[in-house]
Amino acid sequence: MDQNIHTSSESLASAPQNEKVPSQDHLSSPESNPATSASPFKPDTRAGWIPVAAGSLSLFVYLGVIYSWGIMQIRLVETTDASLTTLTLVGSLATSFMISVSVPAAAAVRRGCLMGLGEFLASWVTGHIGALFVLHGLVFGVGGGLSIFACSTAHLGWFDKHRGLAMGVVFGGGSLGSAVMSVATNVMVSRLGVAWTFRILGFMLWGVCVPASWFRFREPLFLAVIAATVLSTFSLFIPPYFIPLFARSMGYSEQVAIVTLAAWNLASTVGRVGAGICADRLLGPLNSLLACLLLMGLSSLVVWPLSRSTGVFAVYLVLNGLGCGAFFSLVPSTLGQLFGSKNTMGLVPIVWTTWFCGFFFGTPIASGLYSAAGHMDGLARFRPAAFYGGGMSTVAFFFMLAIRFRRQRESRKGTEE
Repeated sequence: MDQNIHTSSESLASAPQNEKVPSQDHLSSPESNPATSASPFKPDTRAGWIPVAAGSLSLFVYLGVIYSWGIMQIRLVETTDASLTTLTLVGSLATSFMISVSVPAAAAVRRGCLMGLGEFLASWVTGHIGALFVLHGLVFGVGGGLSIFACSTAHLGWFDKHRGLAMGVVFGGGSLGSAVMSVATNVMVSRLGVAWTFRILGFMLWGVCVPASWFRFREPLFLAVIAATVLSTFSLFIPPYFIPLFARSMGYSEQVAIVTLAAWNLASTVGRVGAGICADRLLGPLNSLLACLLLMGLSSLVVWPLSRSTGVFAVYLVLNGLGCGAFFSLVPSTLGQLFGSKNTMGLVPIVWTTWFCGFFFGTPIASGLYSAAGHMDGLARFRPAAFYGGGMSTVAFFFMLAIRFRRQRESRKGTEE
């Protein structure tokens, strides 16, 4: 798994006949990848669920910490002089490394120790924003980025028929961890304080995660996929960062605010697993990704700006959580559908690395819009951020729709010939 994709003439000849593999000669490197060559394991057996479980548990704790930052930043705003925008930037820095170091992760997949180290050391500097940038933003962030690629792809060589479901279970572990750990983090912060919460999170990351070539951008279809997914990432972390703040601003208690974030994360869990099943059995990966982007866009453009009541807000939590969760499960499967399953392992880290801008700048931009609307009250103050997030997802939807139409035209031409 620490080598790049090899697409020799023999490997291309052995690709399934119903998969169109456009211009793969320039989306390849000369080295082979054991994960994409003939697997030494019999596919779709019980043994394949062992790497699925390992990856799912690692993402449980890692994404649990990522998605719980909204809880931590509220307490840090109350106990330090740091602004919400600055603390949001700390969390976004850590999040951005989730994908920005995916390429070097192919040669350094055993760096889970950095995640625990970052959180553990951060426990002694909770009052110093610069140190938090270094320890949570950089050390924890880089450690997660070096680990998540291996956790997310190690199981791919074990499955043929149930690959989408396996991917959904792995990423579903991340969403479930986000739901559980958002509640656990709030309890720890309330009873133990921020410092000991950081220490406990560090030990959890150590306990679970430690045991557990660059392509040329010449293919227009590949660039279009990158553009669509990058635009999508600008809105992915707005909900988990803003839901607790929104709930408190609407008059809900702290306990209800935590429940709303947990509900969003549970919906995300269902979305990740359900999207894998939908991609395998119903719509296919590309159509499923289109539905996911549509949910993300419409929920933020239409439902969130109208969430004056608990019922409407609950609808937003479910729809947006489903869409955001499904996104992570569907992108690798969509790449396999568009470029051939044998190229997926080589393309996933490239695509993930391009998401840095969205992961790093997406939520701080929303936070800036929220701060700029300080003269507004209640729901109105959140609408600029909601429209921004929904707009980015909607533009991404139209990019993917154009890709679908192009692929449909190519299929028709191939049939006519």
